[in-house]
Amino acid sequence: MTPAGQDAAPAAGGVGAAPPSAAGQWDVFISYAREDYIQAKDLHDALSACVTAHGGAPRIYLDVSRTSGTPLGADWQSFLEEALPRSRHVVALYSQTYFDKPVCQWELHEAYKLNPPEGGRLVPLLIDPGAAAKVPYIVNRINWIPTSRPHWIDEVRGAVGLLPAGTRTTLRFDTSVTEAVVGHTLAPVCVTGSVPEGTPPWPVDGTVTVSAEPAGAELTGTLTAPVVRNAAVFTDLAFRTAAAEVRLVATAPGCEPASTAPFPVRAPEEPPSWDEADRPALAARGRPVFFPDGRALAVLDGRGLTVHTAGYEAAGTAQLRDRPRLWARGQRCLAVADWSGRVVLADPDGQVRAVDLPARHGARFNVPGALAFGPDDTLYIGLWGGTVWSLSLDGGTPERELEHRAGVQVLAAESDGLLVGGLDGVLTRYTGGRAGAEHTLEPLLLAMARVREFVLVVGEQRIHRLDPAGGRLLQVSQPVGAVTATLPGGELTAIVDAAGHGVCFDAELAVRVGFHTVPGARPVAAARDGRLLVLEYPDGSHALVREGRTTYVSRHPMTLSPDGLRAAVSDGERLLVVPPEELGGGPAEGKRA
Repeated sequence: MTPAGQDAAPAAGGVGAAPPSAAGQWDVFISYAREDYIQAKDLHDALSACVTAHGGAPRIYLDVSRTSGTPLGADWQSFLEEALPRSRHVVALYSQTYFDKPVCQWELHEAYKLNPPEGGRLVPLLIDPGAAAKVPYIVNRINWIPTSRPHWIDEVRGAVGLLPAGTRTTLRFDTSVTEAVVGHTLAPVCVTGSVPEGTPPWPVDGTVTVSAEPAGAELTGTLTAPVVRNAAVFTDLAFRTAAAEVRLVATAPGCEPASTAPFPVRAPEEPPSWDEADRPALAARGRPVFFPDGRALAVLDGRGLTVHTAGYEAAGTAQLRDRPRLWARGQRCLAVADWSGRVVLADPDGQVRAVDLPARHGARFNVPGALAFGPDDTLYIGLWGGTVWSLSLDGGTPERELEHRAGVQVLAAESDGLLVGGLDGVLTRYTGGRAGAEHTLEPLLLAMARVREFVLVVGEQRIHRLDPAGGRLLQVSQPVGAVTATLPGGELTAIVDAAGHGVCFDAELAVRVGFHTVPGARPVAAARDGRLLVLEYPDGSHALVREGRTTYVSRHPMTLSPDGLRAAVSDGERLLVVPPEELGGGPAEGKRA
């Protein structure tokens, strides 16, 4: 084949369809002379009707003209030089004219150089019996396929690794979806494929993608899943908007798509009844947080914090000066620190203490970097400026424990000292105010907590587990993307990345629960080893995630007790305390939302 102005011209991806560049992988490169265009086009069309071993449509490079083949403005020879080595097979159409064209000869010799010793990459096709005598000696040992044979196209198809189109996998939804609720995660959706007998199974790297029709239904979650044992399972699908009728559609390269029967997406219903006599309702607005006992509540309304005892009576109050930045639970007490350096310490009986920590001399900011309770419910506060203070409810003045020159990102208290993670990403152990062993972690540290005999530090990129007794440090990559939010405490830690993928893991770094939520969401409460989780969305609404599925969404704040026996839900004016089971199990269980 020769370029325009020299008897031929480049084209790619089929007649009239140019690819974005030659850098892509081609399945077949057709080398031919301009006079043999009709035969080349027939071959192109026949191979285009096939599928690859992965079930996809083959990419076939067929030069036609400078305008419909090689991209406009591209140098045709450079484009050919890129396309040839990136083609799995080169089919050369042997004719008497073919061997008279310099460009065809160049393509043939390039294909021969790329042909491995065992052959298979260069596939000669003899379209003119008279051309056999003109085959150059260098390629004469490579057997050609004559078009005079009855089933020559089948031979070519087999030689280039393509399959008849009838072998396309047909997708099927194995899960019946009858309804959905806005914001609630669907039960796992399974898509399988039926493959004609005698054809290859799904490729190792096969994937299936789901979408919704109409697109205005705003399907969210992990929309592309790998095929494992002939099934692709989607575990976190949800809808953002209500619709009278939608369908799920499954597609995969080279496969016949499938769709579900139409079903409605309902708006969330009203929360559980507030008027039943046996359920406590607090006349309180704002964000609720349970004390460690799982009964008393602290409620932050604006900048006012009020303690509600186990009998749901309002007790002590305190005022923050700025937005809350950090929360922490001890054995009995609860603490919150704002961005100004004010710290409020409270117990479940209503005793409350607010303290403004002094800034370092000349410092403009006094931002708390971390809170940590000691074994005796002494609260330790580490500031970005580097000072670590201790505070208790007994009325004494805050005590300066130490100065960490690198500033404080994370903090943990032990019976014999403190662990301080600095703004330089180094973890330092202090005993009696003196610095000891150091461990280099990573620049951005988000949280630290004592979980059984280990200390877990969650960084943006890795999880770090320290055995304080032996000084052994284990570092593993995050099971999700770069972490943006975390909730440490108890027996596990919950983390969420920027895309909304999250997991709950234990001290052994084993993932207990995986989930997918709204980008920008952050965990605010967890219980039952991560099987119950409350997330706060960027718009201020809250969601209850049960076993990795969102089953309840509220426009107002919500939280869980540490033991998972109670949930506190707001309607904007009051707080209702109910068992989490009353907050719905999702559409499949017919629960209220």
